[in-house]
Amino acid sequence: MKRLRNTLAVLASVGFVLTLAAPASAQQLKTPDDVKTALRLLVQVSNDFKRQITNKNFARVPHEYMEYMEAADALRSAVKGEPTDFKTKVETRLKAAVAAYEKVSDMSARETEVDKLMAGHARAVTAMNALFDLFPAALRPDPNTPPPGRGGRRGGA
Repeated sequence: MKRLRNTLAVLASVGFVLTLAAPASAQQLKTPDDVKTALRLLVQVSNDFKRQITNKNFARVPHEYMEYMEAADALRSAVKGEPTDFKTKVETRLKAAVAAYEKVSDMSARETEVDKLMAGHARAVTAMNALFDLFPAALRPDPNTPPPGRGGRRGGA
């Protein structure tokens, strides 16, 4: 009887470990490089939104929204071969992020107060971060890293 309990305890432990391992294997994406690129693009455009608002270049914000939609389409393409339930989660959160950035874009046409636009941008970033939570940390971009060709020293030395 004691041996049976020990065997059951070992089997339960193995089952628990396998249950924990299942989500990790589910996070193995078919095109991780494409996903990483699309997520990086979303962050870059979000940073461009912020820069345009900070510089009071409100007329440029709708253009940034168009670029955000293009980056969103890149993410949709990157996950098209993934399981349906994962794609559905991604699409739901992606739609929320796109809608939040659209609100900022629409607001920029009539609002000239930077603080209000930045508050809208902060809500959009929160929605984008909820999307990013669906992906492994190794694929998520650092929002503080400047895009290639910007923000670094130029001219070599």
